[in-house]
Amino acid sequence: MTSLPRPFPSKAAQSAPSYSSPSAGQNICLIVGLTCLFGFLVDTLVLGTPPAPFSLEWRVNLLQQIGDRSIILLFSAALLMYAFLNQRQLKRLLGFVCLVLGVAFMLSCILVIRDSLILQSETLQNISNQEQQAQSQIKEAREGSVDLPESVTPEQLKQASQQLSSQASTLKQNARQGITKAGVASMGNLIAVGFGMLGLGRLGIKRI
Repeated sequence: MTSLPRPFPSKAAQSAPSYSSPSAGQNICLIVGLTCLFGFLVDTLVLGTPPAPFSLEWRVNLLQQIGDRSIILLFSAALLMYAFLNQRQLKRLLGFVCLVLGVAFMLSCILVIRDSLILQSETLQNISNQEQQAQSQIKEAREGSVDLPESVTPEQLKQASQQLSSQASTLKQNARQGITKAGVASMGNLIAVGFGMLGLGRLGIKRI
């Protein structure tokens, strides 16, 4: 008794791409990734409102806040990349977006350096101007151009001038250190996340 021949799959069935439904872990990563992305976008929108791109303080503060929160964006992109791992088109699209964001984060470091230097220079200049105004008033008082109570002695005016110079020097040092630390921290976060985004982007556009 002869057996019936086994049917061969059609060419359409052979050429059809295999598709596997997302696993439970990928669905969880999708939900968490979208939630983190939404939170990052809301924070950025709130921090950037009202927009003032030509304001130095606004740019410095916004880039610093984005740098501090950028790890959330990287975490969100990684979760979404895993969630779309079996969906080639979405994975490639997300990969290109990550590449663009990675380049943007790296280039924003130049703006952070520039704005930090300008802000530091303006802050130090403001402190110097206030010190000069106060020193001018003390000088006028010592020369007798301004009526002072009899209890105020020239020695007290001299001490006040010295204390003013010391306080101005301390303020300049603190301002210089504070602005430098904030700029370095923001730049470090942006560079780290930028490299991470570039890595995710290369993984996303890679044909697996």
